[in-house]
Amino acid sequence: MANHVRGHISYLRDGVETGREWFERIDHPQTGASSLRAFCEMDDAALTRDVTYFLDAFSRPVDAFCRVTTGGAVKGTALFLSDDAGLHCEARMADLGRISQSLPLEEPAAYLGLHPLVGDALMAPLRGTSRRGEFVPVRGVTNSISPNGDQGLYAMPVAIDAAWLGREHVTVPAGTFDADRHALRWHEDWPPADLWVHGPRATFVQMTWDMVGARYELTEISGNT
Repeated sequence: MANHVRGHISYLRDGVETGREWFERIDHPQTGASSLRAFCEMDDAALTRDVTYFLDAFSRPVDAFCRVTTGGAVKGTALFLSDDAGLHCEARMADLGRISQSLPLEEPAAYLGLHPLVGDALMAPLRGTSRRGEFVPVRGVTNSISPNGDQGLYAMPVAIDAAWLGREHVTVPAGTFDADRHALRWHEDWPPADLWVHGPRATFVQMTWDMVGARYELTEISGNT
């Protein structure tokens, strides 16, 4: 029987909720693969993000879908397909029209960043827990390098510097968790964000990012994380 994990994350600035994310992960015991879904709202940007991944037993993307809307209109919709040759994208953008891409890679993409927080959390197991405090590049593909994840929206290579900072007890509205803490640096000129994840599937617990003055907390969780 598949394991279902469901949760809710609050986006906070100065203690006020400015957005939210609902997510669901369905683990498939036959193969170790999982389906991961997230729906995100950012009130100040009038933005929604609808994301679905299918991940293999190593949490690598097999395929994924992302739709971003702003002001109630679709800004971009894209399907991503991963294989041994690389990552392929079929997209339609409000400003660019139809896009068809194939990014050649030496091996299947280990990470696909589509900007839900539960997707950001997947960088943690790729970085691992060796060489504490040392930033190591995590290479993959993203659909946007803007802080809100609302620019570009097609496939582009990315290298994100990540450091493991240790294991901590973290209390958020959803409870207290043993969490691995990582620092993530998306751009050399940006301050890193601190990310806390729990368990072998890197369930999102908390993130803080001084660059945007935001804090993100897990507020609800059900299922076996």
